[in-house]
Amino acid sequence: MRSQSSTALRNVLESHKVSDMVDAKSKEAVIEIDSEMSAIEAADILWGKNILGAPVWDEKAQKYLGFFDIRDILSAVIAASKIDSDDPFNAKMVDALGNRPEHAVAVSYLAARNPFISCAPDATLSELCHKLAARKTMTCHRIPIIDKSSSKKCQSIVTQSALVKYLSDKCSSEDLQQSLDEAGFPYKKNVISVPDTLEAHKAFDLLDSKRLSGLAVVDEETGVLVGNTSARDMKYAYLDEGRTDMNTDILSYLARVRMSTCKKARYPTCHVHDDSSVGHVINMIAKTGYHRIFVVDKDIKPLGVISVTDVLQFVIQQ
Repeated sequence: MRSQSSTALRNVLESHKVSDMVDAKSKEAVIEIDSEMSAIEAADILWGKNILGAPVWDEKAQKYLGFFDIRDILSAVIAASKIDSDDPFNAKMVDALGNRPEHAVAVSYLAARNPFISCAPDATLSELCHKLAARKTMTCHRIPIIDKSSSKKCQSIVTQSALVKYLSDKCSSEDLQQSLDEAGFPYKKNVISVPDTLEAHKAFDLLDSKRLSGLAVVDEETGVLVGNTSARDMKYAYLDEGRTDMNTDILSYLARVRMSTCKKARYPTCHVHDDSSVGHVINMIAKTGYHRIFVVDKDIKPLGVISVTDVLQFVIQQ
């Protein structure tokens, strides 16, 4: 039986089309990556445009190969760092993304791991949501919008986060007042976390091996949530050309690299309590732009986690 919250969210999906959401976005051209680029050239595009992923276009084959995203940058660095086990990150980081050919990982190879599943502009948001939330395509965090009758090039790209934000904007808060437990939201799950004393390079290695978007950072002694990290946090270590010590503990590393951006995180741990409403969770994800929010008990110890994928699956599976 559907909960009140999931019914309200599903009604939004079924009453709007993809074109409604796309029209609400700016008309900027879709950022694309050439399949012949090196990983560092592709990374510079993502960082320069402040985006997490872009489609990879093969000019010779006249088709898209997949997506290159922020996690692929991490994979390129990890792969190169393992060439020299004596220095896991610092000496190899700048070379890892393409400055030395023998260390480079092909963009075309990395992109092939991220499926290119398109959607038409006249499809309903419900159809779009099913594609973004399908368990067999868990790496499908974004969908290119293509009108195949007129072109085979992307007109726009809709991400999981953008769809959750659209739901937050369009759904009445009164309809989302149920608590997570009342709505039957399956947030209780094993939280993959690392202790705050773990070396930064080991935390990033875990992110890559598990193909995760983010990790919880907990106090080694108490288990209290003290922070979170994601693949995007490696950007700053690369930008300072390896001077950032990746062998320091992850919490100290995060304090340094985030300070270098001259921005103080408003939601450093991004958590909600287990009695929070569905609306509060969705609004928090929409407001922060985080891809996951941790659910904690009264002592701020993780009980579970809610990702953008979980929100979309909650809507379509109930």
